[in-house]
Amino acid sequence: MALRRPVPKGQCPQCWTHAYDRSIHRRQDRSKDCPQCVDHMVNGCPGFNRR
Repeated sequence: MALRRPVPKGQCPQCWTHAYDRSIHRRQDRSKDCPQCVDHMVNGCPGFNRR
């Protein structure tokens, strides 16, 4: 499914997609956290936090 909103420059594509594309989490069991979102919360966004 195409993104409903384009990813703004400087934003993490995965974070943006998981926040605004509801179809990603719709298939997931609501009692469990999304593994990709948890990884981003713990480790940060790859390529965006490294300076």
